[in-house]
Amino acid sequence: MPGRIVKTLVVLAVVALAGGSIAVWWLGGMDGVQQLAIRRMLQDQRSSLFEDGRLHVFTLGTGSPQLGGSRMPVANAVIAGPEFLIVDAGEGASRTMGELRLPVQRITGVFITHWHSDHFAGLGQVLNQSWNADRNHEVQVHGPESVERVMDGLQLMYRDDIRYRSLGEVEHNDPAYALGTPMTVRVPDGEPGTVVFDRNGVVVRAFRVDHGHIEPAYGYRVEYNGKSVVFSGDTVASPLVAAAAQNCDLLIHEALNRRLMGNAVVALRDLGNEVDAQRAEGVMGYHADTLAVARIAAEASAAKLVLSHIIPASGNPLLDRLFVSGMDEYYTGPIVVAKDGQHFAL
Repeated sequence: MPGRIVKTLVVLAVVALAGGSIAVWWLGGMDGVQQLAIRRMLQDQRSSLFEDGRLHVFTLGTGSPQLGGSRMPVANAVIAGPEFLIVDAGEGASRTMGELRLPVQRITGVFITHWHSDHFAGLGQVLNQSWNADRNHEVQVHGPESVERVMDGLQLMYRDDIRYRSLGEVEHNDPAYALGTPMTVRVPDGEPGTVVFDRNGVVVRAFRVDHGHIEPAYGYRVEYNGKSVVFSGDTVASPLVAAAAQNCDLLIHEALNRRLMGNAVVALRDLGNEVDAQRAEGVMGYHADTLAVARIAAEASAAKLVLSHIIPASGNPLLDRLFVSGMDEYYTGPIVVAKDGQHFAL
């Protein structure tokens, strides 16, 4: 619940406890304040973002599958003209959009990079919450092979919810738009990028990345009004990303700091936690080290580099500085360790 509404309700609760005619007088006066706050909350959904001709990017989640910490799993939002696109939908994506006051009922497309759960566990709620918010248009859900099976699973999972919200005495949502339309992404070997979406001046290109045994795995490049943002998805440092990201304005790349992870492995073994130590070592095999990411950004001539899917989790400025240590030797542009809810306007 937004902070302004919370403050209003707290005042109302205190006044109610005062008792007598004073409470009645204050409650009468505060009704208007509460109504005004609610109106502002409902109206202030950043609709101007759709009208200013800019390419807007929000990092809704910047973490890994690791439980706890201050970062939610990976999710991003792009607003460009009338299009509102989601690129990966990790757990908590819809909640972050609510906190940012983004008008989820205007979502028009979703793009999933690969079928690791931290990249799509929030997909059902993104679709369901946008429908509950009165979305009455189709959403295309683009993803690698299996996207139809995932959507079939969501249809089964939300079946009763859809029925209740479509036939209720109060809720009359159109069940035709309850979820989304699966669109299988296929990028032939050797293709630097395949157009998978082209509408209202917004073009999305999919490209292959190298995420070890997870195959296929994709990244996406979104272009609008002369600006571009590239999402690497999960991948090792790869010339495929560098080729797809040429001259982009914003490169959002997953990042793992190998030195910090190595220290974590040692600490886990010292604690006798061999299982997690081996898992951490394995993770390093199919993610991109920060120094290699810097070289990719330089090779792509990216105007700005944003690090996401942070491994190990970084939650304060000191750790952020350690995380990017040495990257400026290879890439001289601005480097940002993304935070959940961060906004970039191009």
